[in-house]
Amino acid sequence: MEDDQELERKAIEELLKEAKRGKTRAETMGPMGWMKCPLVGTNKRFLINTIKNTLPSQKEQDHEQKEDSEEPAKSQDQKEESRQKHRTHPYKHRVHARGPARHSPPGKRRSPEKSQKRSSKR
Repeated sequence: MEDDQELERKAIEELLKEAKRGKTRAETMGPMGWMKCPLVGTNKRFLINTIKNTLPSQKEQDHEQKEDSEEPAKSQDQKEESRQKHRTHPYKHRVHARGPARHSPPGKRRSPEKSQKRSSKR
């Protein structure tokens, strides 16, 4: 019995809070306050992937720190070249992860008879 009264009291409080918010919204924004935002929502997955791919990965940072400590005499150009060599494209799989390279099957080979007929026509 007491639980029902407590629930009803909380429901009334929430309804009153919502009514006050609605009144404030109506006073400040008018009828436009209830309209949905016309802007399209952000593509969060694209945004997160873009940020991840633009920031250097933790492995690259560790690798750079090791290189810096081992070879302090390397020029900035050489460091940049080595960094570009080891970086992979974010949407392409690494070659060694897929196994040996696969090539397309060879084209049809002509039989020796057909090649002889062609050479005789010329």
